Amino acid sequence: MQQPSLQNVRIRSTRDALHIFHAVAKNTLPLITRRLDAEERRAITPGNVYVWEERSANSEATGLGMERWTDGMGWGPSRVRDEFLFYQQKECDVNDDPGSSGTPWAQMISMYPSSRSRATGDSERLIKQTYSVRVSLPDDRARGITRKWHLTAYFSQQKLDQLNTIDDMPGVGDIPVPDGWFRSARRDAKTRRDDDLPKPVVAKQFAQFPMDSELPSMNGAQSGFQSTFYASNSNPPPFPAFAHFPSSSRLDLPEVEPKG
Repeated sequence: MQQPSLQNVRIRSTRDALHIFHAVAKNTLPLITRRLDAEERRAITPGNVYVWEERSANSEATGLGMERWTDGMGWGPSRVRDEFLFYQQKECDVNDDPGSSGTPWAQMISMYPSSRSRATGDSERLIKQTYSVRVSLPDDRARGITRKWHLTAYFSQQKLDQLNTIDDMPGVGDIPVPDGWFRSARRDAKTRRDDDLPKPVVAKQFAQFPMDSELPSMNGAQSGFQSTFYASNSNPPPFPAFAHFPSSSRLDLPEVEPKG
């Protein structure tokens, strides 16, 4: 029977998730290599954490990747918080009539009810928490390989405070995560979507150049023109302000000695 990557643990932040990914990369924790079978699905309880690799061209040769995660349960719409996606187990998922579904899995769940299928209140219903990263391991970089890993965790409001944290696990929460090994896949996807959006065309605007009648005389004061021009233009002109030119009568010219 395939065991979860972690048991009896809650994921508090993306930092926790990165520490778990790092522990999987170092083989401290196991990577889920295939889809869960019926018995393993029935064993899903609050505190179970699964790390698995999405199938790609890089993983097809080893056969370790999966196309998607399946647990046989019904989930409501996703909610986003701190780069995590959260799904709440549907109420009908635990109350379905076994005769209303023709799938062997639905009939098996009804015949062999687990602790989650006996849930009667919202606080006992499972909540699924997911987080995805692009993985660039040192051994993969030379070959140009980038993987995509997913973390899928389960908890319930009733059991949340009873679950442990990775701080209680030597070799997981106390090992620094190297820079460059993992980056958020959700953030990468958002960046690509933003890059695909059409860029708005902004016309350049220039301040109106003053007419000849508005220009100051070479001997006049600057202050009057500046106050008039700036009052009629909300933006300053794209040229330097005119310097104040003193009248010629006030210029101190050097004396010219007569030739003799």
